[in-house]
Amino acid sequence: MTIDPNNYPLRPDEITTAWLEAALKSSNSMPASAGISSIARRPIGVGVGMLGLIEVVTPTYSGDAGNAPKSVVVKYPTEVEGNLAVATTFNVYEREVRFCQLLGPKAGLRLPKLYFAHTTSASSFIMVMEDLSGYALGDQVEGCSVKQAEMSIIEMAKLHAAFWEKVDSDEFQFVPYHFPTVHSDAMLQGATAGWDAMVAIFGDVISPELKNNKDKFLATVPKMQEWIVSHPHTLVHGDWRMDNLMFGVEPDHAPMAVLDWQGTLRSKGVQDLAYLLSHNMDVTERRDNERALVAMWHSELLKNGVKNYTADQAWDEYRRAVLYLWVYATVIAGTLDPSNERGKAFMTAMVTRSSSAIGDLDGIALLDTF
Repeated sequence: MTIDPNNYPLRPDEITTAWLEAALKSSNSMPASAGISSIARRPIGVGVGMLGLIEVVTPTYSGDAGNAPKSVVVKYPTEVEGNLAVATTFNVYEREVRFCQLLGPKAGLRLPKLYFAHTTSASSFIMVMEDLSGYALGDQVEGCSVKQAEMSIIEMAKLHAAFWEKVDSDEFQFVPYHFPTVHSDAMLQGATAGWDAMVAIFGDVISPELKNNKDKFLATVPKMQEWIVSHPHTLVHGDWRMDNLMFGVEPDHAPMAVLDWQGTLRSKGVQDLAYLLSHNMDVTERRDNERALVAMWHSELLKNGVKNYTADQAWDEYRRAVLYLWVYATVIAGTLDPSNERGKAFMTAMVTRSSSAIGDLDGIALLDTF
């Protein structure tokens, strides 16, 4: 059985037994002599992933299925019109598909096995992947514990070190630089358009200092974006938050697996670190452990072969990245439709934590240094 790569399901109710069978056989993930007689579907990630639909599909096999997967995760484009426009603008679907196909094996991380992936346009794609439901999914609303932050830092340092100062070749052409690209333009436009809406909804958890510096902050965004691609730079996940992390619970599990590579960028590695700590950690826990965690990231980079990057550089770049990532909070909370209460809860937590981190690190004072 062959599969037409240009004719694939775009919605959960479009997937068929014949298509899934062809997809799995295309990667030799089930025996040619076996078949799929029926499938059961279960949505997951409600209120977590806003730029895609995700479900677990469980096939019933006919014949000897051998080591064929008992279940798979399938990702489709979002059905929310405004969110699809964001996904299309940032070309996130192609980024994830091609990262998992081409760069994922070099990243040094535990990723879901890829059975099938294809995209034909900026607004359509499908991915069929290993089901890691046995792992414990992180929760951005609940927040990141110190132990989870430490595990994350060990893993992200592997990613950053693997591509440190190596991303300027044609191999990475599909991964945008953070600046100057459609990504940076869209982030600035989104932050400008979303600021007032964000303040209207979440203003009670935003510091007066941030509110009062709207114009100055937005005027400095291009300079911050130019800085965040300066050397040393690497490949970053771009959305390193708890809802994209899965933690091992069984003896044969990896300590952690990393999902959702739609936001992959060429940028400073500290972007991922700042996003994790300033958007995902409880405010008090971050304050008590921030210095040690940044130092740990720096140490892990050195262990993985990075040279000529000092601890002082890491701390200075961390403070700057925390400030810049207010752009992300503004775009997400001011322009995306959360579609449900869980989505709104994670936005509230993100805005609260980011605002507090910028205040604690005297971030506004850094605006004049860019």
